[in-house]
Amino acid sequence: MHKNSPHSLHKKTVSVVGARGYSGLELVRLLLKHPQVTLTHCFATKEFQLSDDMFDFPGHLVKCLAEDKLEANLTDIVFLATPAEVSLELAPKILKAGKTVIDLSGAFRLKKHNTEDWYGFSKSPLMADYGLSPFCGPLNNGNKLISNPGCYATAVSLALIPLLKHDLIATEGLVIDAKSGTTGAGRKASEAQLFAEVDGECLPYRIGRHQHLPEIQEAVEQFSGAAIDPHFVTHLLPVKRGITAGIYAKSKTTNIDAVTKAYAQEFGAYPLVRFGLNNPKLLQLKHVVGTPYTHIHYNMVGDKLYVFAQIDNLLKGAASQAVENLNRLLDLAPHHSLQGEG
Repeated sequence: MHKNSPHSLHKKTVSVVGARGYSGLELVRLLLKHPQVTLTHCFATKEFQLSDDMFDFPGHLVKCLAEDKLEANLTDIVFLATPAEVSLELAPKILKAGKTVIDLSGAFRLKKHNTEDWYGFSKSPLMADYGLSPFCGPLNNGNKLISNPGCYATAVSLALIPLLKHDLIATEGLVIDAKSGTTGAGRKASEAQLFAEVDGECLPYRIGRHQHLPEIQEAVEQFSGAAIDPHFVTHLLPVKRGITAGIYAKSKTTNIDAVTKAYAQEFGAYPLVRFGLNNPKLLQLKHVVGTPYTHIHYNMVGDKLYVFAQIDNLLKGAASQAVENLNRLLDLAPHHSLQGEG
């Protein structure tokens, strides 16, 4: 923490709405360990006990209430691990009370694209800070609404931005082949998520229409200056968690060292990305699941560049990145309290 930071004087209070969802539970676990905040409240659709979901949860520390008690129990910072429609309803009320919101849904991510086309609801008049660490940098504009990036968008954008920023790949002909574990669809029961439906399969879904496509396009343009219109296909893996995204591009160089140099320049001061050439561990989900890290593996054949990005969809794709955005608010290093995870 910076010595003269006003946030060093006292701990901020925080709360999680949607605390019983997969991402919400991971967020609760991380916030309980964060030394600069106090988690005082959790909310869900009805009253509950976190000890029902977390075996090691010290139940006396946090009040667990129904969501209709939220406005009477607002904390300094409120995390919304809720569906987009719920975030659209709750965020304005929380902001009006002078509190800060870190939203994990897609409610406020898109700035240029029509949300009606991609999410099915009208665009909010609220303008959020898009919190893709490490590219978003310090939070210095006084905005009290932070939009946490989506899971696919995080993995793909972190791999693409350095390449496009350093003009190493063509913007035309990009192919993004992404796959996620079943927790990416949330905890609510659905037939498509049944074990009998996903076991032994690798099913494509929302082909070319996934809501993270415009988010990737906006994030890439915001942080690299390049406009892209890639093929983007998402698949469901028969695993609980983890994302692997293959990115196939035409390289503007045959020097693979230029790729390594670009990633080193962009991530050299950010310890939560591991990257490399011909490192099999960086290709395996088991080495990134349960951690806040992003793993990027790359190889080149002629002028064809093959890049693979791996993250835990519930951590870097949701909860741990939300903590990185919390750290931005508190003027802390993005990896504060996270680097020991995993």
